[in-house]
Amino acid sequence: MNKVLIIDDEKDILESLSSILQDEGFHVLKATDGQEGLSIFEREKPEIVILDVWMPGMDGLQVLKKIKKKDKNAVVIVISGHGTISTAVEAVKVGAYDFLEKPLSIDKVLEVIFRSLGGESQLKVKTEDFSIGISKGLDIFKQKTIGKSIVVYGVGLHSGVKTGMILLPMPVGTGIIFEHIPDGERIPAYIDYVFSVGYASSVKGKNCIVRTIEHLLATCHMYGITNLLIKVSEEIPIFDGSAIEICKKIEEAGIVEQKEGVEPLRVNTTVKLSNLKDSQYLYIEPSEIFEIDYLLEHQKPIGIQRYHFRGSKDDFVKDIAPARTFGFIKDFERLAKMGLASGGRINNVILLNDEGVINTQLRFEDEFVRHKILDLIGDIYLLNRPVIGKIMAKQTGHLENIALVKKLKRLFYQ
Repeated sequence: MNKVLIIDDEKDILESLSSILQDEGFHVLKATDGQEGLSIFEREKPEIVILDVWMPGMDGLQVLKKIKKKDKNAVVIVISGHGTISTAVEAVKVGAYDFLEKPLSIDKVLEVIFRSLGGESQLKVKTEDFSIGISKGLDIFKQKTIGKSIVVYGVGLHSGVKTGMILLPMPVGTGIIFEHIPDGERIPAYIDYVFSVGYASSVKGKNCIVRTIEHLLATCHMYGITNLLIKVSEEIPIFDGSAIEICKKIEEAGIVEQKEGVEPLRVNTTVKLSNLKDSQYLYIEPSEIFEIDYLLEHQKPIGIQRYHFRGSKDDFVKDIAPARTFGFIKDFERLAKMGLASGGRINNVILLNDEGVINTQLRFEDEFVRHKILDLIGDIYLLNRPVIGKIMAKQTGHLENIALVKKLKRLFYQ
């Protein structure tokens, strides 16, 4: 029988959580303060600790540090009724297995406990019946997740707020899920939840929005990650305007190939967007691999740029992920009036005027078209599965990308 130690000064939570976990077959230990909890931990050596952050005397993060010092492999689930993304990030950085907000969802508590015990099949994440589905056919890719939880810090491009996010491994069939902190709502990274596009791609649940998801999704796409929980506030950090920092974090966490497969979308006929401007086109046609051929035509200083990306992860990391977000000063001034791009700074955006780049050295002569491909790789992954086909694009952005994804879903999955 697995032992669970609950450390919380709120007696109602102690009793209710204890009762539920006992019904699930756990041996429950209880403590009302950090010092008592540490004594029980040392004596009883529980497999799991559920630890409140805000307690009188020794707070939860202090207790967490002492527990990890005693046993670096201890599974500690931190809970808080006044959680922020900063608190969550700090807790996981110190060594927490996960962070949950009060009022606690029993489904989430049990899901995290079973996940920590390696019980992938005992409880699935509930996200309004969303899942990527499991395929055992021949034409499949293995599902993948990351090897360990990781935390990252940054600034939101459009909010301008210091933020961070936590990436956590998840069981097969989960899909890629955002969890809003402090609300706790889970929103699938799936086309049905797309809320707004234009300057960035966003998803919306019943109460919460997560913005600027495209660079993270592009990285997941190219690393083949199909199951992941992303705990974040309103916006994914912009980092340096590219996806290279996310790649480094994914490499740090490692990739775990899971037992089950996921069926790719293999395009067997040309699917083309209609009603575009004369200067635009966007379509996908059959191919043996995933590839993108993008033509960018712009007035100087950008000019005409074309790039053909042939879909490998290594080429993505070397040639696409480092390409940064770009924009004209006049556009950022307009966005500022709309309350957007508050986080666009000299070190995370390529700024241009009519003469050229004014704030940085380009990483590639054709960095602009490479960044358009980066965004497209992320947007197409809102199908939450690998795509096999060749995308041909000219002068398109998030709005057109999302329209193509919706059309693909309609044609292939309904």
